[in-house]
Amino acid sequence: MVDVNTQFGGFLTNLGAAKNTNANALGEKWKLTHMLLGDANGTDPAPSPGQTALVNQVYRAQLNQLYPSPVDENVLIAELVLPPNVGGWWIRELALEDEDGVFSAVAKCPPSYKPLLAQGSGRNQVVRMHVITSGTANIQLKIDPSVVLATRAYCDGLIAAHSAAADPHPQYKIPVATEEDALLGEDDKKLMPALRVFQALRAAAANATELLRGVLRVGTQDEVDEGARDDVAVTPKKLRHGLSFSLGPTGYIFLPSWFVEFGIQWGRFPIPRDDNSEITLIFPTAWPSECYGMTQGVIGDMGGAFDGWCAYNITQTGFKARAISNSPSLNAFYIAIGH
Repeated sequence: MVDVNTQFGGFLTNLGAAKNTNANALGEKWKLTHMLLGDANGTDPAPSPGQTALVNQVYRAQLNQLYPSPVDENVLIAELVLPPNVGGWWIRELALEDEDGVFSAVAKCPPSYKPLLAQGSGRNQVVRMHVITSGTANIQLKIDPSVVLATRAYCDGLIAAHSAAADPHPQYKIPVATEEDALLGEDDKKLMPALRVFQALRAAAANATELLRGVLRVGTQDEVDEGARDDVAVTPKKLRHGLSFSLGPTGYIFLPSWFVEFGIQWGRFPIPRDDNSEITLIFPTAWPSECYGMTQGVIGDMGGAFDGWCAYNITQTGFKARAISNSPSLNAFYIAIGH
């Protein structure tokens, strides 16, 4: 008789222990599939490792869950759900079968009567069998999901895990193309963000040559000044870089920096009538580097008289001139070149 001293629980049979040991040695998974229920013919069963069958089996069905105990990793919990239309017998003994039909574990449980609907009572009943093993890592559940029932707790657990997952639907996620994918242009399944589209277009656009239409990047000012590249575009701003000028009777032009940084300055001034007089003249703008030299002349009708002048002490900012004129109202001019 069952009383306060009665012990309940289950363990592997000799056949089950042998299958478990063999699976461990081979590194294979051992798959349990079915739970057996029995009424022990109304007696108080005494499970033993040598058993190969229940005392009196009343029901056999596929497991719906198999998992390690959360408090003891060496205890395996097998779960079976009995629907309302199954019953009419007592449950006093339990057993597990593997996929080969081997009687693998046996247990004694507290007596429980499972009624039929025809008896005026119906319920879903969950039967859980705790089995002591040497380890549960290699034991798996093998079921046909079309014929097993799930408990409310099992479903709630799945929904909770699904809701907490960072990416619960990875099968619907479309991968994003990498820069390498964009440059290769071979993958037709990945998403292309704006950056990847730009990278793909930039890679696909050919560099222009004398024979091929294409694109050119804008050259830097250093590249334009150097004048060595033939594969960059030159903008008007870079063409004029370094160009400066002042136009008038006295003025200057300094060519762009890419054009050898060459400059010309010019000017005119009245020639003093005093013989051998010296004057100091300033260039329209100072030479950035130096003045190489100049030429000079006289503007006006000399009428047979001698008029002339010479320049000396030429610096970056100006020069001295000595003029001789026998004619009234004559002007001198100069053209200077430099860097």
